[in-house]
Amino acid sequence: MNKKISLGVAISLVAIGCAITFVLTWTVSLKIYNGKLVSSDTYEGMYAKLREIDATVRNNYINSVSDEQIANGVINGYVAGIGDKYASYMAVDSYYELQQTNSGIIMNAGFDAKEDGSGYLLVTTVYRGSSAELNGVEVGDVITEIDGKNLLSMEAGTAMGKLSGEIGTRIALKLLRDGEEVSVNLIRQQLEIESVTSKVMNGSVGYINISSFNGKTAEQFAEHLNTLTEAEVKALIIDVRQNGGGVVSALKPILNRFIPAAIIATAEYSDGSRRTLLETDSEVHTDLPIAILVDGGTASASELFAVALRDECGAVLVGTQTYGKAVMQNTFEFSDGSAVTLSVAKIYPSKSESYDGVGLKPDYLVELPAGAVLGNLSEDMDTQLQKALEVIAPNSSN
Repeated sequence: MNKKISLGVAISLVAIGCAITFVLTWTVSLKIYNGKLVSSDTYEGMYAKLREIDATVRNNYINSVSDEQIANGVINGYVAGIGDKYASYMAVDSYYELQQTNSGIIMNAGFDAKEDGSGYLLVTTVYRGSSAELNGVEVGDVITEIDGKNLLSMEAGTAMGKLSGEIGTRIALKLLRDGEEVSVNLIRQQLEIESVTSKVMNGSVGYINISSFNGKTAEQFAEHLNTLTEAEVKALIIDVRQNGGGVVSALKPILNRFIPAAIIATAEYSDGSRRTLLETDSEVHTDLPIAILVDGGTASASELFAVALRDECGAVLVGTQTYGKAVMQNTFEFSDGSAVTLSVAKIYPSKSESYDGVGLKPDYLVELPAGAVLGNLSEDMDTQLQKALEVIAPNSSN
């Protein structure tokens, strides 16, 4: 039996409900306001301290500093202060270089370099067929001058930007190599980064080297794998030693050649949510025994690539422990063309345990000869490569 309530009681209940809602809203709003107030006071204190430091430096420092130099230093200090070892701030020139590398197309004189801590630049890669290669630039060369200007006289972080320029323009470099100065004149050009190479070994084993994962890697890998398949190889060795990673999106079309439809890895974000990071959707795949060469320079996307093939295809890992990076970064671009890269998620393989901070343990632990440097090593002296050939030899002879 329904009970009726009076209009007065109904109005009272509505009023009480409104009052409760108001109190709750006011409490939450006050908490948010107080939080913002504390944050505002904290930032104001920080800005006041920076103004004091700036005034002290400008009035007393023996050398002059530019506003741009100070601004970049403050921003880099903030990014370093968050404790993310993979985070970085990139000025416009540096971000442009990263975009080129990720796309697989570069516009420079045919080499990569990095700051070596001395104020100079160290050549890390020389691209095949480039102006740099044709003019004798070598990995390990130290760049001391660009277009007649010593790098030590340049503002910090500006030397890298001077390597890029319009296609067809010239750049003069002074290099230091084994204590001797070498001068070269190069031409900036557009080049497709050759991140994949291959060959047939022992008559029936296909060898593929992947130096990085970029926007052109999957296409290049497909071409090389097709060539090896036409040569009727019986097994594959895929070399990702010293492959520091790159773009994860390059992995799917490569893994599709080997792995049937499967979820390879998920990403866990700061709010605890998980999303599929990498999956395959192949209906037709190559069924060949695979050995993967790895080492301490195998990191990030290349580790994900290796663990996927081991989990899903039974590939064996040969070499030394990998780097151990299972954290995903996103790059956020700002209105002035600069950008910041931040770690935004943890990566979890679907079948294996997380390798973050630990690395992947090889199935066959093999060290290179003492003092050996990868890249300057003959096939016969490459103990890791020889072990991979030995491991898959029974399969390749079928």
